[in-house]
Amino acid sequence: MSGDYALSQERSNRVKTVKNRVIGLSIVVTLAIVLATGIACAESADESDARGTLYLVDQDWNGQLVTTAVAQILLEQEMEHTVATKFAPADSAPLFIGLERGDFHFVCCNWPSYSAALLEEYVDAEDAEVERMGTVGISGETGWYVPSYVIHGDAERGIEAVAPDLRTVSDLNKYKDVFATSDTGSKGRLLEFTAAWDTRPEERLEAFGADFQVVFAGSEGAALAELDAAFQRGEPILTYLWEPHWAHAKYNLVQIEMPEWTPDCYPDGSNFNCGFPTDAVAKLIWPGLEDEFPEAYEFLTRFQMTNEEQNEIVLNLTENDLTVRQAAQEWVDANESIWRAWIP
Repeated sequence: MSGDYALSQERSNRVKTVKNRVIGLSIVVTLAIVLATGIACAESADESDARGTLYLVDQDWNGQLVTTAVAQILLEQEMEHTVATKFAPADSAPLFIGLERGDFHFVCCNWPSYSAALLEEYVDAEDAEVERMGTVGISGETGWYVPSYVIHGDAERGIEAVAPDLRTVSDLNKYKDVFATSDTGSKGRLLEFTAAWDTRPEERLEAFGADFQVVFAGSEGAALAELDAAFQRGEPILTYLWEPHWAHAKYNLVQIEMPEWTPDCYPDGSNFNCGFPTDAVAKLIWPGLEDEFPEAYEFLTRFQMTNEEQNEIVLNLTENDLTVRQAAQEWVDANESIWRAWIP
């Protein structure tokens, strides 16, 4: 009986020893996995930290803001970059100075006709310190517009046409009283967004012989609020606008014809008796971008946005009261088939 007990005790001790060895081995393996994972995460974090922060430019119009937001989301979520944005007024001296100094690294949407002198100084000069990265895919068209009901009326809303023969800028004086307001007196009124954009409306009006006065709303939002109010009341309004822009999807607008732009016209020349040039909207970069952020550079080289895509995002933002980030994220979530090829 005592022999059986001794044998049983010996077996029990052996089992305990094996269990302890298994447990000990499991702990060692687990610690090794945790340590390896920690090292990998640390290396990934160190790599992200070593790359520094990539600065994209935000500007003062929604089309640019959503395009930048799409790029930022993909750089952060698909490429694990640390990305921040800084503001600079559209196509302004601070924008080009910031790109030259490396305060900004990338801007998505430069309209060349709005910054001809700055491009000549900072991009095209022999000692230029700002680089073009090709076009972003957007074709920019600028002009002056009126609601369709101004020309054609709107029987459903009981609106009569008040400028039925308005087709070209040569017809503006015939209807200047239609567009006159209390702040312009006997002159017609042309609504512009901001003087900072250098669209030269006064020079164009003078060249066209149009007895109109320019009123600057101060911002895109303020101008569009005024446009919307005019539509709600069925009142005439003549406004500056461009394409791509979500307003064309919401409002029925008619563009007023201008003489065709030629190379002797502003901004390439000094003639203002003509329309606006078509802008191949360009990406501009800090020259150190490729060396400092090579993967981001490759991504941004491939990054594209069409007129239709930009309009889709901005219309969603506006109609559904979204933030810029929310509207851009919804587009990213729904369009992997478009952006996947941009990721290196």
